[in-house]
Amino acid sequence: MRDAIETKARILSVAEDIFSRDGFDGARVDDIAKEAGVNKALIYYYFKSKNEILDTLFSKLIEDAKTMLVKSMESTPDIYENDVYRKLFDMYIRFVSEKRKIIRVAIAESAKTDIPSPIIMELGSLIINAEIETLRKEYEKKGLHFPEDKHELLVMEFFTGLTPFLCYALYKEQWEKQYGVSEKALQDYFYQAFKKTHLMAHLPE
Repeated sequence: MRDAIETKARILSVAEDIFSRDGFDGARVDDIAKEAGVNKALIYYYFKSKNEILDTLFSKLIEDAKTMLVKSMESTPDIYENDVYRKLFDMYIRFVSEKRKIIRVAIAESAKTDIPSPIIMELGSLIINAEIETLRKEYEKKGLHFPEDKHELLVMEFFTGLTPFLCYALYKEQWEKQYGVSEKALQDYFYQAFKKTHLMAHLPE
């Protein structure tokens, strides 16, 4: 049983690398089998198709995001106090950095026009709803009125909150190489910019 779990995990890990490198459409099950060091028939024993491999990777991304959100919200009791949002920001950065390969695949797949339920929208709903609920509680604790226009909030959260983190995951390595900055420096600059855009929009007028 343990060997089976480890083999399945290895197949998924290799598939993630290949999907990220070659694109999902360009990836071949033969290549996954070769790089994973397994027989192609064994892959089809665990997964019905290449699409099922991708669905499994996306499901794991969502589950890992849920776990990260629970931990992040528990560790940031007051997001407006003493710049404590930096802790939450750093947790998001670590998450998208660790998941950058599958996020790259998710972005590419979500950009297709014939996808009924894009994974990026699912991930966005998960993170956005969690953050909005946290913000609502913060407003209530301070006796502030929480904005009622849900669509305005959703647009703000998706395009100024989530999307920058996805872009970071997508381009961080290229940015560091192109502009000769360290990972730490890029994160610090990113946070300063994020404070002036997304976080500023959340502060009471």
